[in-house]
Amino acid sequence: MTLRFAIPSKGSLYDDTLAFFESCGLKISRPNPRRYTAGMRALPNAEVLLHRAPDIIEKVAAGEIDIGVSGLDLVEELRGDREDLLVLYDDLGFGRCELVVAVPEAWIDVSSWHDLADLAVELHAEGRTLRIATKYPALLRRFCYAHGINYFRLIDSQGATEAAPGLGYADMVADITSTGTTLRDNQLKIVGGPLLRSQACLVGSRRSLRSHPARIAMVRTILELVEARRRGRNYVQVTANIAGASAEEVGQRVATRPEFAGMQGPTVAPVYSGAGDGWYTVTLFVPHDRVLPLVDHLRQLGGGALAVVPAQYVFDARCDAYERLLAALEVV
Repeated sequence: MTLRFAIPSKGSLYDDTLAFFESCGLKISRPNPRRYTAGMRALPNAEVLLHRAPDIIEKVAAGEIDIGVSGLDLVEELRGDREDLLVLYDDLGFGRCELVVAVPEAWIDVSSWHDLADLAVELHAEGRTLRIATKYPALLRRFCYAHGINYFRLIDSQGATEAAPGLGYADMVADITSTGTTLRDNQLKIVGGPLLRSQACLVGSRRSLRSHPARIAMVRTILELVEARRRGRNYVQVTANIAGASAEEVGQRVATRPEFAGMQGPTVAPVYSGAGDGWYTVTLFVPHDRVLPLVDHLRQLGGGALAVVPAQYVFDARCDAYERLLAALEVV
């Protein structure tokens, strides 16, 4: 049984997808850059297919592909009422962007969504319609109606959307941005907050996975490694040697600060050396932002030879993403 796994075929999303899955121990090998298929040594029964990000959403929803990587913005735009499209993991940690509304900087009186609603009414009274260029018509239509912008026309724009007002075929735009630089370069300003915060996500087909248990097993491998890798990026392992009367006594001293006691408490083991007994190695896993306070705490306890290394994977008692998948598939 083959698992059909689609990834973006080009651009930064392609590069970041390759780098992320390699960091998960799931290196994708593409022997020929002109080929649109690849493989995974860790999952020999997985066929990696390269497609445009929007096509991945459509093919997964239709059951033609089992799982795929795409942007959450495209999921929300193209999902509609198709229940077969599942979001297996909503944040892979890359491809971050925001869907925003931007208007010409010359519109000094427009600084909020309420101002846009008033402007749409004024233009309508003059016999004009507010024109908005976007490649996200479904998301934007819902946004406009939800914020009282009832008179508008959407202009389909699949490329260089930010240039539309300058070229005269739209009054304003709704587009994704990661820094806002391109919008500013085109004399546009963002109005209000983001309509959607997006990032790369992993999607799956309810129909194809439910009917093939062997594919579910392969997806479990991917979800286990992805979830553990994402969790591991937030943690480091801290190791220190501390003198004490016993392992229990050292552990109790370390645990006097519960916020530094690690995920389930410190691991304490005796150090065997020619210097004699009385030294113990303490090992803890803590979030990145607690490293320096923990180092200070261990120093106060007499800790020496402290080492800090990143955690490659941190597995929990169960894989939450896999449990959610089983629930969505109604598999016991």
